[in-house]
Amino acid sequence: METGGTTNSPRPIGEIFGLWLKVFQMDEPFFAAEAPRASTGNTLIALIIYAVVAVIFGFIQRAIGFRQLFLQRYFGNSPSFNVPICLPLIALVAVPLGYYIGVGLVHLAAKLFGGAGSFSTLAYLVSLFYVPLGMVITLVSLIPCLGTLLALAGDVFVIILWVRAIKVNYRLTTGRAVGAYFVPAVVILVILLVLVAIAAVILALLAPSVGNIFQNIIRNLATPVP
Repeated sequence: METGGTTNSPRPIGEIFGLWLKVFQMDEPFFAAEAPRASTGNTLIALIIYAVVAVIFGFIQRAIGFRQLFLQRYFGNSPSFNVPICLPLIALVAVPLGYYIGVGLVHLAAKLFGGAGSFSTLAYLVSLFYVPLGMVITLVSLIPCLGTLLALAGDVFVIILWVRAIKVNYRLTTGRAVGAYFVPAVVILVILLVLVAIAAVILALLAPSVGNIFQNIIRNLATPVP
């Protein structure tokens, strides 16, 4: 592997761009060799680039939505999903923030499975494939029908690379690395299900009272004023 400086020094950002082209070569030895060169700065720069690209794709999708609305108005075609103008701008903050939260959850799960590794190193290793593949998946998802299948295949490949990076960074077995990746998602799903169940119970308990309130309002509106 070509290096820029000493073995443990952070790579120049230009070399990071070159690594993005090697996503299909990112096996466990690759991550083991790259771990000592982890750089918080390079990780953040990559995420900002990803966020900017997400914003650009968001505006493209919005433009497509406007075009489809025009076609529907004058030619009867169905419109595509129209992205509100604020959502692409939110991506500038949401992409890095969501990324670090996700990595943090996996980091905690890996620790629970007995792993010994650093958060910043995992964030760096994952960014090497998460950013380029994320941009490609976003692009191909715009392709009707076929794009969905390609995006799904890309998502599966991303999970495989996640597991490899977790194994290397925390010195875990494959089974424990898979668990560390999926445990946060399961926990979040359980929390959401519990919240939905609580909301459903509250609505069920309040439904009669709310119904009576609306009936009284309607009755009062229908009553003629003397």
